[in-house]
Amino acid sequence: MRTPARRTCLPAAGALLSTAVLLGGCSAPWSDSPTDEFINMVNEGDWAGAATQTDDPDTAERYLAELDDSTGDTSVHLDVEDGTTTTTWTVPSGDEVTSEGALSTTDGDGDPVTWNPRIFASALTPETTVSYSDDRTYDLPVLDARNDTQMSWTTVTVFSASATDEMAPEQQASAIADAARPAINDIDAGEIAAQITDAGGDATTLFSLRPEDAEKVTGALDDIAGVSSREEGRLLSSDGTSSPVDGDVRAYWEKRLDETAGWTLTTTGDEEQGLEGEILGQEKPESSDPIRTTMDMGVQAAAQRALDSEDRAASIVALNASTGGLVASAQNAAADRQGTPAMTGQFPPGSTFKTVTTAAALGRGTVSPDEEVECPASVDVDGRVIPNDNDFDLGTVPMHTAFAESCNTTQALISRGLEPSDLKDTAARLGLGVDFDAPGMTSMTGSVPVTEPGAARVESAIGQGEVLASPFGLALMEASVAHDGRMVTPSVIQGEETTSDLEDAAPDPLDPDVVGALRSMMREAVTSGTASSLSDIDGLGGKTGTAEIGDGDAHGWFVGSVGDLAFCVFIEGADSSGPAVEMAGDFLRDDAMDEITG
Repeated sequence: MRTPARRTCLPAAGALLSTAVLLGGCSAPWSDSPTDEFINMVNEGDWAGAATQTDDPDTAERYLAELDDSTGDTSVHLDVEDGTTTTTWTVPSGDEVTSEGALSTTDGDGDPVTWNPRIFASALTPETTVSYSDDRTYDLPVLDARNDTQMSWTTVTVFSASATDEMAPEQQASAIADAARPAINDIDAGEIAAQITDAGGDATTLFSLRPEDAEKVTGALDDIAGVSSREEGRLLSSDGTSSPVDGDVRAYWEKRLDETAGWTLTTTGDEEQGLEGEILGQEKPESSDPIRTTMDMGVQAAAQRALDSEDRAASIVALNASTGGLVASAQNAAADRQGTPAMTGQFPPGSTFKTVTTAAALGRGTVSPDEEVECPASVDVDGRVIPNDNDFDLGTVPMHTAFAESCNTTQALISRGLEPSDLKDTAARLGLGVDFDAPGMTSMTGSVPVTEPGAARVESAIGQGEVLASPFGLALMEASVAHDGRMVTPSVIQGEETTSDLEDAAPDPLDPDVVGALRSMMREAVTSGTASSLSDIDGLGGKTGTAEIGDGDAHGWFVGSVGDLAFCVFIEGADSSGPAVEMAGDFLRDDAMDEITG
């Protein structure tokens, strides 16, 4: 409980003279009688002190401590007049409830207060107290774009463990892992042992399981010394998988519950006397429509299936190219250990960034789609030597062929005709490098520098150097290209507005001729270029990318769009774009995608 300053009978510091007018019959603040001290200490929230002014301090202190716990952030103010008390309970919403009781002393005014819970409400007994509860609509569902259940309130069993004298931590952890393996096949006994040891004798939470999984292991785990379990309710995905946006959607759901919450203040029942509790005050929760997202759980499941066979950290993000709505955001277990790299990771985008470089060059008019350009095995541009992958050499080819075959050297050469801000500005017109604030979704699209002529410009042109992007950012870039070159505004909660850090919330779209050329080049990359293994997927256009990262294996990317779906597939340390292209095929050919890919 807390006490609101607006109703206290004690003077504020430095304002003794302003409290000569007293509230509701409270005794003067300079009075030192037990009754006056009891009232003042209750109104100040000094429960231990108030208990000392009674004839049974120990019992009073235990009761008041329990009352404090059971009413939470509810404020209390006690007024007494002629032995009749009025207690004003101010619940967290600001609503007030009053109850009447009685206060007496053991003999006269100078004697201790006779301890009795009825001081606060006539319905109270030594065996009952006042309890506050927030009343929330926990059954409020989260629905996807097809009105299928995306997340719902689910009871889970939470398992904890603490060190025990009966078993060494390693032995205890091994037993826990063996017992839990039917539900968690990749459980690590070493990690469990470290958790138990680090807890230093306190209980540490190990894992939580849905009912169907808990049923498989509860009996075996309960037999292990030091293991305990409890049930809790949580908002979880309907199909048992998880998405990197689940946490943000859950926070939005909790905010909705807070905004519509009701409350109940009640006395608890006296079971021994067969008495039910008495409701002192109540406000029922407001009704609320289901929360609807832009996601498609069928597409999400297809993305997750494509990812789960990959050991390296990998992500797939997909957006609706017409609306910017997030359709799917998925990661495998290796990526999950990093946090939310699908939405916020910052990686060099490699050749996928050639979409921006080519758009900038086409827009400035320094090159055209059919113009003959050079694609040597390597080239020295402004002091930076740029090679093609495996030093392939196409000689002189049309620009659209150089793009489809992902010629690094061509991109380095055409970057010489750009102005310092061209790459940054063109990327921003496609949403890359823009900071969006979307309710229910935390994201980072990436960053693109302003580059003067020289090595930095050349490196940026092929998606290296200081250029960074997230899988989400590149999926957004592709959605904007598919949306006729007009930046789409991403969202995940239907009906909520997304803002950005752009001065102009709707930057000028790319020139239609530039967009047409880009989309044709991306289609060629699939039909006969670096992603030709996906040529059976009608209407698919895309761009492969391999991004060097120092001495480590290069990252692999594939981005593209088909129909109204724009997407990005990313595999860390894949050493080429090949695995990402193959994963994109698994994703797009999944039976759940038939309606989208045709």
